[in-house]
Amino acid sequence: MKRHYVIFAVLFSCVSAWSNQSGAAGAVAIALPPEGAQLGVSYGVANDLPDDPAAQAAAMNLCRTSPDARTNEKLRSLCKVVQSFSNQCAADAMDPQNGTPGFGWAVANDKQKTEAQALANCQTTAGPGRAAACKLHSFKCDGSAAN
Repeated sequence: MKRHYVIFAVLFSCVSAWSNQSGAAGAVAIALPPEGAQLGVSYGVANDLPDDPAAQAAAMNLCRTSPDARTNEKLRSLCKVVQSFSNQCAADAMDPQNGTPGFGWAVANDKQKTEAQALANCQTTAGPGRAAACKLHSFKCDGSAAN
């Protein structure tokens, strides 16, 4: 009889581990014109979804329905999934002044690394005259990633 309990406990542990992972799919979708962010950018991040296709579809929807994309058909048509992730964080950073090229995004294992990478990527595209203006715009963690 004990053997059945052990088998049940092992099966229950496996199912529990699988179910905890099932809500840990995320994706990033971005619309960035080839000319750069100064012409507008749209960004969508979906997280804690059951699988990659659901996360990618949600990220695309967020990208296509952002305020900038709703009023700009070209921008809306440029939305594409650039990265899927699981149990990680995603962030974007931008120069808040309209018409400037500063924009960056990142996916990493924790909040601190993600924010630092997104800011560094923004500063690179912003150039030396506007690098200090880059600010974090949005941030999301997925699954068991450290907030």
